[in-house]
Amino acid sequence: MNEALSSSSWPPTVAPASPVSPAAVVWSARTRSTAAAPSSARTASGRLDGTRRGKSRPKLATQLDLAVGSPDADVQRLREQVREQMRNEPGVYLMRGVHGEVLYVGKSTQVRTRLLSYFRLPWPEHRHARLLRETARIEWEPMPSEFAALLREVRLIRAHLPKYNIKAARPLDKWWVITVAGGPAPRLRIQRASAAARAKQAAQVIGPFASRRPLVEALRVLNDALGLRDCTDRVPMVLHDAVDLFDDMVHPSLTRTPGCHRYETRRCLGPCVGATTEYAYRAQLSRARAVLEGRDDSPHQQLVREMSAASAALSYERAGWLRDRLTALQELDAQLARVREAITKPSFVYAMPGRDGDDRLYLVRHGRVVAEARCREPESVTALQALEQRGVQAPTGAVVDQLDELLMIESWFRTRPNDAVYKAETVVGALETLVRNSDRLT
Repeated sequence: MNEALSSSSWPPTVAPASPVSPAAVVWSARTRSTAAAPSSARTASGRLDGTRRGKSRPKLATQLDLAVGSPDADVQRLREQVREQMRNEPGVYLMRGVHGEVLYVGKSTQVRTRLLSYFRLPWPEHRHARLLRETARIEWEPMPSEFAALLREVRLIRAHLPKYNIKAARPLDKWWVITVAGGPAPRLRIQRASAAARAKQAAQVIGPFASRRPLVEALRVLNDALGLRDCTDRVPMVLHDAVDLFDDMVHPSLTRTPGCHRYETRRCLGPCVGATTEYAYRAQLSRARAVLEGRDDSPHQQLVREMSAASAALSYERAGWLRDRLTALQELDAQLARVREAITKPSFVYAMPGRDGDDRLYLVRHGRVVAEARCREPESVTALQALEQRGVQAPTGAVVDQLDELLMIESWFRTRPNDAVYKAETVVGALETLVRNSDRLT
C-alpha cells in the first residue's frame, strides 16, 4: 500500500506480544471448537480465526493512473478499468495531482460505485468532474467495515488537509474552539477548530462548540471578571515588569493611552499601558482556564453577590444585566460539561464485525481510538490486551487535531445505538460479544 495510506499520527503501533494472554486462551478455545461445530453454523470461532466462509478473492490493483488535464481523456476506458480492478466494498480513496499532492480524500461503503460516479458527471460543469481532470492517480484502500473506513478517512484528511475536501467532508470546519493566543499577555479567542488545528495549538484548546454566538458573550463576561484583554494582536503590550528601569519613575499608565475603555472602567488589567506584570496577568489567565475546565466558579459567585446587592439597593436594571451575564456563563458551563463528558467517559473496547471475517477490535480511550487489532491475528489481539493492561490512554484534554476523530466516534455511536452490544470493558469481553451476537450477522 502506498505510504500515504499508511500514515497517521495516532494511534501508536501495536507490536506483537509473546506472552500468552487470557484473550489468546479464549481465542484458541474458540478456534479448537470449530472442528466440532456444524459447517453451517456461523460461530464466532470461525470469525476470529479468519475461517468465515466466503469466495476466494483474487488480488486486485490499488491504484489507477489517469490522463491528466485533458477534457478528451478516454473516460470510458478509465471507467472500465475501475470496474474491473475494484470491488464494491467499504474503503477510502485518494486523488493525487501531477506532483503527488493529495487533492481529495473520500470514503464509501461501496467504493467502486462511488468512483464510477465521478466518470458520469458532466465536465466542466460539475466540480467532481473538474477534480477528476486534475487527478494524475487514484489510490484506494479496501476496509473491512464502514467504521474502519470512516476512521481512516478522518486520519488521512487530518494528515494531508486536501484542498478539495470542503466543509461537508471536513467536520472541523463546522466547530468552534476557545484557544489561548500567544505573546506576553495572551488572550482568549474564538476560532474555527480547523484553523486551530492548522496552527498546531493542540495544548491550548477548549471545546469544541457547535455555535459561536453564545461563546462571544460568555468570554466577554469572563474577561471582564478576571481583567483579561480582548483586544487584537495589533495592540502592543507594555507589561510593567518589561518597562525600562530608567523610566520606572514615571508609571506607563500615565504616559500611554489605553487602547479601549476597559482599563479605565476596571474591567481589564491594562497590559497595554504597563498597569500589570506578566506574572499577575498569567495568574488571571490560569484562573480563566480553571473556570473553563470546571475547576473554579468564583466569577459565578461574584456575579451572584453583585446581583443580590443590586436587588437589595432596588437597582433592578443592573440586577437584570448581571443576571444575563450570569446566564451566559452558566450556558457556557453546560456546553463545557458536555464536552468533558465526551472526552472522559467513552473508554471501552469496540468489536467491529468486518467483511469476509476481517473483524477488528478498537481500544477507545477518552473518545479516541488509541489502538486496534485484527481478530484473525491472535498475536495482534494479545498485543492489544497488553496495551489495555498497561493502561494506555489518549490525552485527557480536547486535542484540537483529534477533535475530528472524537466527533466522528461520538456521532457513530449516537446514530447507531444498537451497536452498543459490541462494546465491552475489556478485550476478552469484546471478543465474547462477537460470540454472543454472531447470529445478528447471518
